[in-house]
Amino acid sequence: MSGSAGQSGPSAAAPLSTSQRDGDIAQPLRATVVQKFGGTSVSDAAKLRQSATHALTARAAGRRVVMVVSAMGHTTDELLDLVGTLDSVHGASAMAMTDDAAARSTDNRAAEKREMDQLLATGEQVACSMMAMTLRRMGQPAMSLTGAQAGIRTDHVHGRASIKLVAADRIEAMLDGGTVPVVCGFQGVTDEGDITTLGRGGSDTTAVALAARLEAECEIYKDVDGVFTADPRIVPEARLRPVVLYEEMLEAASLGSQVIHPRAVELARKFNVPVRVLHSQRDGGQDKAGRATRGTVVLSEERFMEARVVSSVVLKPGVGRVSLRGLVNVAGVQARVFGPIAAAHIPVDDIIQEDDGPGTINLTFTLDKSDLPEVQGLLQSIAREVGAQSLRADGGLCTVSAVGAGMRTSSGVAAMMFKALADEKIVVENITTSEIRISAVVREADGPRAVRCVHRAFGLHSPEAEAQATALLSGRLAERTTEIKPGAHLTSSAGEQA
Repeated sequence: MSGSAGQSGPSAAAPLSTSQRDGDIAQPLRATVVQKFGGTSVSDAAKLRQSATHALTARAAGRRVVMVVSAMGHTTDELLDLVGTLDSVHGASAMAMTDDAAARSTDNRAAEKREMDQLLATGEQVACSMMAMTLRRMGQPAMSLTGAQAGIRTDHVHGRASIKLVAADRIEAMLDGGTVPVVCGFQGVTDEGDITTLGRGGSDTTAVALAARLEAECEIYKDVDGVFTADPRIVPEARLRPVVLYEEMLEAASLGSQVIHPRAVELARKFNVPVRVLHSQRDGGQDKAGRATRGTVVLSEERFMEARVVSSVVLKPGVGRVSLRGLVNVAGVQARVFGPIAAAHIPVDDIIQEDDGPGTINLTFTLDKSDLPEVQGLLQSIAREVGAQSLRADGGLCTVSAVGAGMRTSSGVAAMMFKALADEKIVVENITTSEIRISAVVREADGPRAVRCVHRAFGLHSPEAEAQATALLSGRLAERTTEIKPGAHLTSSAGEQA
């Protein structure tokens, strides 16, 4: 599933038909709604006012409203640039210049991450205060709350904190009094009172966590009309999906779709939080009960029985790859490699293990390119300890993935995808699969072209073409093709056959 920062066409913003909304209508209306607004949706006074109208519409229908707001515009990037000015004066390695460099460097990195959280959290505080003042100027009582004031308690992992609990007593009291709480997304507080941030996209997680605690619905307002079959900036003919499944959305989010943060989707699925994605600067098309009817609703599979074979094609740029070759395959060697990475709270995407001859193996895994330097540093000594013949790190890669719950019961999906890539002469570097997705690592320069050809191969550019491709893959036509079993892994280096 994909979204874009650009505007979509008029057809994408059209109200859903009754048949498209049947699954959503069957769900009882919840009295409380949590509305989350991204940074571009609150980037100036005019957008703040337009975003505030969604809360006012829901309030006019008698619903209780909590707003969650990200930092305005590019504030977070500007704050990061501000930190960069320190490095330009002092040098990026100045923190590590101590007598006991190794130990002090570790301490300094931890202290630096704490201070970064203190700094970055200010962006959301500005946005929340601006939104609260906007609402009050429009006649609606409102009050801004930091993550700590909203009762959002987290662990101690600065920069990638996880929410442990939400103590919502203050928010409940404000709602009962008719006030709209405007909560800072992206942040929380430890039991010791230290500010933490949840990582990029963390405001989505804040919103869903609050919705779960308040037994509320969650509306994610962005600068796109909902969830598309691909990023419209890359694939102009991408279509809006009125309905997607939790598991499809989770796979797509973890593979690089920027519509909803993966942890937010996981929370929504775990606590059965109804989620809708829609455009902040358009009329939400609310019904008489104040519920939005446009955009994309995320449902459980039980309420959407006939799953599409392929729902979307997702591009994840900025992928790094690490390969350890010739490891002696003894018990625990994998734990020796990945233990330090986990201890550093660095997420790893796909892991591939393959035989490299009698008693030896190769380990290859992908991760965000930005984490490559830290992982290389962690593995330099470990590679020698486990007897690896070589350690290699590559950037300049991306992942192209086809996602769809219907893959479970359909054959030929992998063959169709690889044929599309082959026709475009795109070299596949690695392949991984799950029950509902197939991912291919390709050179980053080939990424957009790969997304377009796979999107067209599965007929996602039009309903008619999609129906034909679905019929073929579902076995309703005569043609049959071979398939890679879920969980299988293939790998190749550039220039080799995949």
